[in-house]
Amino acid sequence: MKKILLITAVIATCTVVRSQNEDDALRFSMDRFSGTARSLSLSGAMGALGGDFSSIAINPAGLAVYRSSEFTFTPALQYHKSDADYYGIKSTDDKFSIPLLQIGFVGTYTPLREVTSGIISSHFSVGYNRTNSFSRRYYMEGYNIKNSLLDRFTFNANANGLDNFYSGVLYGTGLLYDYDDYPGEYYNAFEYIGYDPNGDGYIGFGPNNGVNQIRAIDESGNAGEFHIGGAINVSNKVLLGATFGVNSFNYNRDMQHYEEVSGNNYGDWYPWQYYEHNIGAEGLDNYTFEEKISTVGVGINLKVGVIYKPINSLRVGASFHTPIFYSMNEEFETFAIGNFFKVSLNDEKNEYILGPNVEAKSNKWGDFSYNFRTPFKATGSLAYIFGNRGLISVDYEYTDYSSMSFVSKGSNISDKSYFKDLNNIISNTFINTHNVRVGAEIRPTDLFTLRGGYGYYQSPYKKLFLNSDNKHQTFSGGFGYRMNNMFIDFAYMLRKEKFIYSPFNLDDVDYILPEDKAQSADITSNNHLVAITLGWRF
Repeated sequence: MKKILLITAVIATCTVVRSQNEDDALRFSMDRFSGTARSLSLSGAMGALGGDFSSIAINPAGLAVYRSSEFTFTPALQYHKSDADYYGIKSTDDKFSIPLLQIGFVGTYTPLREVTSGIISSHFSVGYNRTNSFSRRYYMEGYNIKNSLLDRFTFNANANGLDNFYSGVLYGTGLLYDYDDYPGEYYNAFEYIGYDPNGDGYIGFGPNNGVNQIRAIDESGNAGEFHIGGAINVSNKVLLGATFGVNSFNYNRDMQHYEEVSGNNYGDWYPWQYYEHNIGAEGLDNYTFEEKISTVGVGINLKVGVIYKPINSLRVGASFHTPIFYSMNEEFETFAIGNFFKVSLNDEKNEYILGPNVEAKSNKWGDFSYNFRTPFKATGSLAYIFGNRGLISVDYEYTDYSSMSFVSKGSNISDKSYFKDLNNIISNTFINTHNVRVGAEIRPTDLFTLRGGYGYYQSPYKKLFLNSDNKHQTFSGGFGYRMNNMFIDFAYMLRKEKFIYSPFNLDDVDYILPEDKAQSADITSNNHLVAITLGWRF
């Protein structure tokens, strides 16, 4: 447990200097694959089946299953709903989007003279598959909390000095300040220095009723892969394929954190207000801290795969995906605004007279470029085809998230040292995962097909880490209709995730009482996706 807390403290300290952290690494690397409606219906269990444009992204050998050329595209409707439980208060938020999940062309060439051995057919493909969607919102609120985000930044300022984008911005707003009687130390506007009966000083949290906290996160963007692929069918027994991919990444996040004093501005604030009055400061009523991040990236990778058919109804597949080598550019901005009120002491009535609110603002913008390498992936697949009446398919996927790595673009020693420390945190935080997808089809008629699927994704965090027990599952179903050379598929997928979100961590702040340490929010994320694929074979 001490190791976990130490790593958490290091992360909290590092993230106020640069915005990159281990959560970004996971976001760059983790796929929430969608693709065609057929693939969605089967929860992505397509590695040994092939014959579908999205299956190529899992196992390129699936391209050699095609018997004709084909064009497909898949628009969708996506609805994301999140439920958060923060300090016992339940909150909900949602977001709606209309993504394009895939568009692609497959070409098939067969010799004019039909053969039964050697190269039976050759194939190529070109197109796009979406691999992740970031369209979502989270909202959480808690009341009468005896800690503040300001405590986190105050601790960091005292440990490392003011930085440009976090404690420095708060200092410029007056939310953090240095007190002349204690040079070299920083305090925040919710703190006061009190004295016990022995005359020993201590740092106290000002508002007796605590503060109300609200955090809202709005995310948008997507990740996808443009690929060119080729495959061959050898003797109808061995199918071989490979793709070269150009990966795109686009992510935007707007995080707003708001705190206000619980209760009123009078006697129950006495120790805090008396301190503020003595040092000539203004009282803090509320403040907002906002962080905006925009990340775009372009990468490349290679995928190779094989499908072996020992008998006509059984298919065994395997594929390997190299890491994606990304070039990233990130822009970020921090903004703070504080609403203060003037306090004057009326000695005759021994009360505080509150003056008008005073507003203070500060912001900072910057950008940063770096390289990033995702982990490699390996997939093993098995499918059994029941003639023309149905099939069952299983995929097993292995990914080593501890191998994710940030790389500096230049020779700056500070950047290299920072990324070295961050990569050490990544290797100490994440593990390799074992994911399973299962899908089945039933064809009651030659023209109509029913489908269903389930996926289970293991947490990439090591045991005892914050999200080591998080749950990530997919439940899906759909149907398809074939008519001459055209087909149409419908699919619905529910992607259900449960995880813990920590707005900030105060475990290493020794003057915060154990019962007042910052708590985390329990979040349930439900992503509903409805897709339709239109396809033509020729």
